[in-house]
Amino acid sequence: WEVGVGLGALSRPCVRGADRSRTDITPVPYVQYRGEYLRVDEEGMRTYIFRGDNTRLDFSLAGGIPVPSGDIIARRGMPSLSPTVEIGPSLEFLLWYPEKRDRALWLKLPMRAALSVDWRNIEYQGWVFAPYLDYRISRKALAGPWTMTFSLGPQFADKRYHDYFYEVESAYATAARPEYHPDAGYSGSRITIGMQKWLGSYWLGAFLRYDDLHGAVFSDSPLVEQQHYYAIGAAIIKLLAVSKNPEQNP
Repeated sequence: WEVGVGLGALSRPCVRGADRSRTDITPVPYVQYRGEYLRVDEEGMRTYIFRGDNTRLDFSLAGGIPVPSGDIIARRGMPSLSPTVEIGPSLEFLLWYPEKRDRALWLKLPMRAALSVDWRNIEYQGWVFAPYLDYRISRKALAGPWTMTFSLGPQFADKRYHDYFYEVESAYATAARPEYHPDAGYSGSRITIGMQKWLGSYWLGAFLRYDDLHGAVFSDSPLVEQQHYYAIGAAIIKLLAVSKNPEQNP
């Protein structure tokens, strides 16, 4: 395990499709745990249900930030969106791993149930299926200090999930915001590029993501103000402590 603390900055739309972006600078906890069954790293927290040479089944966790209705002009007068937690299995296949072991190509198939969470209750908000290709290049392959990742893939969700973010019920309809009820299906695609490296006890990382909503089943919602956008983030972490047996960490 490894523990540290640092500072991060993240700029992204308040919600997918919104034309207003939000930039936050915040303290960042750094936790890496590499156990036999439980792992915590840059991909989140996950439990290995099954691990083979080229196949593994994880149990993973992700989350989303709250969205006050006043932050987005198109949502003003509507209820705010609570923070979300997504949890579920991910089936993963190693497609390519050369003899040099300096890069790898994975196909990852996460299926997660979404929950909205506030101080009063937890409510199921549908499911999300987001398959993607994940290509990782090690420092050895790049002949430098950086490790890089490239990922791309579509996203699909059921009607309930789309309703949570893009539905306009009759009670909140206006002349500029007509009543709208999205269907289940395609939710857009995204491409993400990430890079990270160590400088002594300091970790540096950054990512850039492009999200395209053209063709999404909710793209004609009055709450969708743009069909594509970018998100960018960076962080610097100071490592504070490591386990006594780091040689066991792969």
